[in-house]
Amino acid sequence: MRDSTLTEHLDFLLRLEGQDEATLLAKALRTGIETLYREALVEAYLRGETPREAVLNELGSDALDEIEFQRDALRRDFEWGLQGA
Repeated sequence: MRDSTLTEHLDFLLRLEGQDEATLLAKALRTGIETLYREALVEAYLRGETPREAVLNELGSDALDEIEFQRDALRRDFEWGLQGA
Protein backbone atom coordinates (compact mmCIF):
# COMPACT_ATOMS: atom_id res chain seq x y z
CA MET A 1 0.00 0.00 0.00
CA ARG A 2 3.00 2.27 0.18
CA ASP A 3 2.73 3.48 -3.40
CA SER A 4 -0.98 2.95 -3.99
CA THR A 5 -3.05 5.91 -5.01
CA LEU A 6 -6.46 6.77 -3.70
CA THR A 7 -7.94 5.66 -7.00
CA GLU A 8 -6.24 2.27 -6.68
CA HIS A 9 -7.60 1.91 -3.17
CA LEU A 10 -11.08 2.79 -4.36
CA ASP A 11 -10.87 0.35 -7.27
CA PHE A 12 -9.74 -2.41 -4.93
CA LEU A 13 -12.59 -1.74 -2.51
CA LEU A 14 -15.13 -1.61 -5.32
CA ARG A 15 -14.02 -5.03 -6.52
CA LEU A 16 -13.84 -6.47 -3.01
CA GLU A 17 -17.13 -5.06 -1.70
CA GLY A 18 -19.11 -5.46 -4.89
CA GLN A 19 -20.87 -2.16 -4.22
CA ASP A 20 -21.38 0.78 -6.51
CA GLU A 21 -19.05 3.76 -6.15
CA ALA A 22 -21.64 6.09 -4.61
CA THR A 23 -22.50 3.59 -1.88
CA LEU A 24 -18.86 2.94 -1.11
CA LEU A 25 -18.03 6.66 -0.99
CA ALA A 26 -20.99 7.31 1.31
CA LYS A 27 -19.74 4.53 3.59
CA ALA A 28 -16.22 6.00 3.54
CA LEU A 29 -17.53 9.46 4.38
CA ARG A 30 -19.62 8.13 7.26
CA THR A 31 -16.68 6.10 8.60
CA GLY A 32 -14.33 9.06 8.31
CA ILE A 33 -16.69 11.44 10.08
CA GLU A 34 -17.28 8.93 12.88
CA THR A 35 -13.53 8.53 13.32
CA LEU A 36 -12.94 12.28 13.36
CA TYR A 37 -15.79 12.72 15.85
CA ARG A 38 -14.37 10.09 18.21
CA GLU A 39 -10.91 11.67 18.01
CA ALA A 40 -12.32 15.14 18.69
CA LEU A 41 -14.42 13.84 21.60
CA VAL A 42 -11.40 12.18 23.22
CA GLU A 43 -9.28 15.28 22.72
CA ALA A 44 -11.96 17.51 24.23
CA TYR A 45 -12.28 15.15 27.20
CA LEU A 46 -8.54 15.10 27.81
CA ARG A 47 -8.47 18.92 27.70
CA GLY A 48 -11.29 19.05 30.24
CA GLU A 49 -13.78 20.51 27.76
CA THR A 50 -16.14 17.51 27.62
CA PRO A 51 -17.53 15.72 30.67
CA ARG A 52 -16.54 12.14 31.40
CA GLU A 53 -20.19 11.08 31.24
CA ALA A 54 -20.45 12.25 27.61
CA VAL A 55 -17.47 10.10 26.60
CA LEU A 56 -18.86 7.16 28.55
CA ASN A 57 -22.22 7.47 26.78
CA GLU A 58 -20.69 7.88 23.32
CA LEU A 59 -17.76 5.45 23.40
CA GLY A 60 -18.58 3.04 26.21
CA SER A 61 -16.78 2.00 29.36
CA ASP A 62 -14.08 -0.11 27.68
CA ALA A 63 -12.95 2.75 25.45
CA LEU A 64 -13.08 5.22 28.34
CA ASP A 65 -11.03 2.87 30.54
CA GLU A 66 -8.40 2.62 27.77
CA ILE A 67 -8.30 6.40 27.28
CA GLU A 68 -7.84 7.00 31.00
CA PHE A 69 -5.24 4.23 31.29
CA GLN A 70 -3.19 5.76 28.48
CA ARG A 71 -3.56 9.26 29.95
CA ASP A 72 -2.44 8.07 33.39
CA ALA A 73 0.46 6.07 31.96
CA LEU A 74 1.66 9.13 30.05
CA ARG A 75 1.45 11.25 33.21
CA ARG A 76 3.43 8.65 35.18
CA ASP A 77 6.08 8.47 32.46
CA PHE A 78 6.32 12.25 32.30
CA GLU A 79 6.67 12.56 36.08
CA TRP A 80 9.26 9.79 36.11
CA GLY A 81 11.22 11.60 33.41
CA LEU A 82 11.17 14.84 35.37
CA GLN A 83 12.64 13.15 38.44
CA GLY A 84 15.93 12.60 36.61
CA ALA A 85 16.13 16.20 35.36
